[in-house]
Amino acid sequence: MKPLRMLDLFAGIGGFSYAGERLVGGFETVAFCEYDEHAQKVLRKHWPDTEIIKDIRDLADDSERFRGSVDIVCGGYPCQPFSLAGEMFRVIEAVRPRWVCGENVAGHITMGLDTVLSDLQGAGYQARTYVLPAVAADAPHRRDRCWIVGKNVGDT
Repeated sequence: MKPLRMLDLFAGIGGFSYAGERLVGGFETVAFCEYDEHAQKVLRKHWPDTEIIKDIRDLADDSERFRGSVDIVCGGYPCQPFSLAGEMFRVIEAVRPRWVCGENVAGHITMGLDTVLSDLQGAGYQARTYVLPAVAADAPHRRDRCWIVGKNVGDT
């Protein structure tokens, strides 16, 4: 079976890609977008042949090149108001992946989540939100996280 090709935004040290490729399996990372230089070094160590784009704004301006070659856009986008989260949406609009997966703090539910869900719906995505605590994955703390999973139903 062909792997799902992933564009990993705000990648940090590659948590989405590690989970998709090595824990779950069936995923292949096409490119990362990560600003932090230390995190880029970690990404280069574990994914030496995968492109790293430093600035989300540069990627948003050039993301159409991934259209048709990416199945899922994922990322733990910034949660503060007036952040670069809108750039992730620009990438989603240009790439038109089959799936979108976003992660944020639980406080996002009362601050901005309605806008994210509305934007996704307007772009043809049916999205669901889940709150999962870290303890659900055997972490020694609760740390609730908000997950947004969207399926492209507009390009059928």
